[in-house]
Amino acid sequence: MTCKLPPYVLQELPNITDVINYPLKNVHRIKFTCFDVSKSLIAFGATSGGIYVYNRSPCEFVQLIPNKDGPITRLTISSDEKHIGFANGKGMVTVTACDQTLSGGHSSTASKDHHGNEITAMVWSGNMLFTGDDVGRVSVLQLQSFITKTIFQSSSQIILSLDSRICQLDAKDCMLLVSTITRCYICNIIQEQYRQIGQKLRDGEFGACFVTKDKANVNGELESSQQDYTEVKKYNIVDGELGFTVGEQFSNTLIYCARPSSRLWEATVDGMVRRTHQFKQVLAKQPMTVITDSFDNENVPVECVDENSNGQSVIFSKLYSINGAIFSFNRHALYFLNVHNVDDTLWFDKYNDIVDCKIYHDLLYIWLSNGSLICTRFMKLHKFLVQCYLDEKYTLCADLCALYHDYLLTSNPSPKLHILVGLKEKLDSNGLLDRIKDILEKLDALKSSEATQMKSGIYVVDNTYHAQTTLDEKCETNDDSYSIQPDPLLALKGLSNAVSDKFTVSKKILKDKWDDIEEKVKQFNSERQSIQETTKNVQEIIPRKIIPDEELVNEYPLPLDQDIVFKDSSQKAIETDNNSVDNDRVCKLLYQYHRLSLVNKEMEKTNLISMIENNACDISKIYELMLSLERYCISVGALDESKFVPNNIFLTYLCISTNKCDLLDAIINDEVLYKYFVDSCISMNIKSRKLSNVGCECGFPLPFARSNETPIFSELIDEFIERQWSVQTKEQCYDICKKMPYLWRKILYLRRNEDLLNVLRILLQMLDESLLHSFLPQFTLDTWDRAVQLYAVLHANICLNCNKKFEHISVKDMLSWDDLGSLIIKSVGGKNAIELMKKHGHLIDLGALTIKFYHSCLLACLYEKYDVTIVSQLVDTIYNSYEFEESRLEICRLLKCTKNGEIKNTALPLTVAAMSDHWGLKPLRDRLLSIKKDENTITLQEILINMIELFKGVSDCSLCGLPLQNEVLIKDGGLWTFKCGHNFHGACLDLNKIKLCPSCSH
Repeated sequence: MTCKLPPYVLQELPNITDVINYPLKNVHRIKFTCFDVSKSLIAFGATSGGIYVYNRSPCEFVQLIPNKDGPITRLTISSDEKHIGFANGKGMVTVTACDQTLSGGHSSTASKDHHGNEITAMVWSGNMLFTGDDVGRVSVLQLQSFITKTIFQSSSQIILSLDSRICQLDAKDCMLLVSTITRCYICNIIQEQYRQIGQKLRDGEFGACFVTKDKANVNGELESSQQDYTEVKKYNIVDGELGFTVGEQFSNTLIYCARPSSRLWEATVDGMVRRTHQFKQVLAKQPMTVITDSFDNENVPVECVDENSNGQSVIFSKLYSINGAIFSFNRHALYFLNVHNVDDTLWFDKYNDIVDCKIYHDLLYIWLSNGSLICTRFMKLHKFLVQCYLDEKYTLCADLCALYHDYLLTSNPSPKLHILVGLKEKLDSNGLLDRIKDILEKLDALKSSEATQMKSGIYVVDNTYHAQTTLDEKCETNDDSYSIQPDPLLALKGLSNAVSDKFTVSKKILKDKWDDIEEKVKQFNSERQSIQETTKNVQEIIPRKIIPDEELVNEYPLPLDQDIVFKDSSQKAIETDNNSVDNDRVCKLLYQYHRLSLVNKEMEKTNLISMIENNACDISKIYELMLSLERYCISVGALDESKFVPNNIFLTYLCISTNKCDLLDAIINDEVLYKYFVDSCISMNIKSRKLSNVGCECGFPLPFARSNETPIFSELIDEFIERQWSVQTKEQCYDICKKMPYLWRKILYLRRNEDLLNVLRILLQMLDESLLHSFLPQFTLDTWDRAVQLYAVLHANICLNCNKKFEHISVKDMLSWDDLGSLIIKSVGGKNAIELMKKHGHLIDLGALTIKFYHSCLLACLYEKYDVTIVSQLVDTIYNSYEFEESRLEICRLLKCTKNGEIKNTALPLTVAAMSDHWGLKPLRDRLLSIKKDENTITLQEILINMIELFKGVSDCSLCGLPLQNEVLIKDGGLWTFKCGHNFHGACLDLNKIKLCPSCSH
């Protein structure tokens, strides 16, 4: 006996695993640990502490955001994609800027509210990042609304202390949903209250989520009532019958909480349970088959569920809303639970060893333990059949029609399925067509409904050739019919052919009415022009009042009759025509806008847009308007601003214009506009002194880039370069870089996916360590071999492109052989670094590689056996501590105590660790440097005294319980510090034979 299949499919999309794993292709020491997906990004956290960011569609590597706080365990991308929140194994939560440029460092802020605990869940809500841990605490890290690229203002606080581990967090506007091992809570962020959902307890990893049918606005985007909250407090529990005041925005929002034995609670947003959904029995049926290019419908099980079976008892550890269903997963299966019709529930067991899953709209990303990232789409059957036909997968489309034969015949299909009638011509006449003959006949009858009469009497004809637009994720709605909107002009032009002849008369009547309307519009325009001319003449007669600057600052929008610069009318001005008068009036307004913007930085940008677009219809007219503004500045005596003002307004308008992309394309294709744009960028940055014009005669950048100062309008300039690059005008891009060397960073970003050897010359010649750090994952031994040879040339102050010598910059003072050696150690390890330098020893000056390079190589070889993530911090610490005599001697003693290539533990002596902010003792390092004049004479006793005073409450060794300031134990084994900042007696570590930190296992 067979039964109907659920009308949903799970389609596997093209594989993106190779692209995701490309940055780690030659780096075996680094592994991905977690990931998240957003509208346009995919981000992976790694054991190295870095965040690898990719464009989601098309999938390509974008950047590496470095981080020195240890391996990342969880991360989440904010809804506006401006920030990434992540946590490490020590319980530290950090938010960093998600900036897809190579402009330098990344601003970040951190919270230590969960220090020492495991972060188990994270979720964004507006400008707040909520975090839960393994002891039941929930905190919020709040970013203030005035965040800039260079500074984060934030507040962090524990708001909930619950009874057990946090399993999942979800947020919807001002409501926060918290699921623990035993209970589920709903929290109101505004009221700062929370209450338990339901009364029965549970025991296990159970998830919870909000489910909402969002309403679309006129622009096709989802309405959002999210707001930034300015204060965080600890929340109070609401007991008994008290509930929350729930606004209308939650009228169509429900909560689903996982329960034992494959059950879900359905509750309202005020925390009241309405019903229980049972899926145990329906999950007893066989798993469905994922749709792939090699789909075989013979393998799709269609057996009914045995009513006598025990069913499948599943723990839904995570719950997500996806395309009308509730999604959950475990290590070996995917579950799509239908709360409206239990029989439409389906599950899949194709993928094994599932680590995590993330959802964006109807896309499901599945991350497996072998490093594969599988992208799938969960779709309704009707939509997928249309997609198959449009993608010319006719056999697959017919196979699915045959498989879902009973459903398509008995259900009320979407009118859009009539396109499938074309299968008769696309497939050879065979048994497959015979099996779906009755389905095609039913779909053929849907054609009669192609033309729909509206209330106005107009007939709208469906345009099947544009049906594929409904598959775009931007056009997706929750409406089951996913209607296809026809192009209005095409519908009107083809009206007489698409519908029956009886509409011909109606079409003629419609045309006559349209002609009549056109005539009235022309008459109205002529009358309006006459009124405007009369009004203009009246305005010329009325005396104008000069208003002080203080009043102008607060006037929005800009009045037409207010001038900052006033000049008496001359006889020559009176004789000019109306066009000239209008042009001068606009120039006055633009100059006023510029003057006001100097006083009020937050001026309304819409005023500038309306002023320009009301008087210039295209980019050429805007250019002419800027030239007029330049002449106007000269005429009023503002000679110094005659170039700067038009350039500033021109670039500002391009930044805020809704047609920015089209305008930039037009500029690229016009030689005059192109030159004006480039000159404007240079003019703006020379005036502000933010443009470094240091470059070789051949156009290659010289080592100027160690400054992170970015030019004004850098985002616009970067986009301009990127659009040029996309249209293959690369030579023009290089020409601009010769004038603005900062832009070589953007060129490197655009060429990030090329073989590193192709851009190695430019990358090295910029001599920017932060830039080199971002490319470290792509370096291999062969790449470093070539890099050492090129650096030897550059070290002699010779350009890598034209071989000309430059005298005004000293490369060895900017990046020494020691500095290059530290990068090599971090990239390929200490042993390979020594062999590489030995191979090219003839290129290196005598003494250019100091003892700190060799000691760092030796220690890296010893330490990476036990902790592969330690090398980068270790090298930075050794290099920094070599400035101090006591630290140098301690490192030598450490190496002498090493026997047979084995170290006692992965800690460093206190006198070494305290001299660097890379080894967990940054506060101590800052304190020592602030109180000591002669840094090279700091003793162990002085370090210890300041450490005890600074870190109060941690003055005892956790292994023996004795004070760290114990003279006997200090003389016996010294004090040792792990990279996490925990301190122990050396004798205690030796006695217990401990390699890693016993406090946090790092």
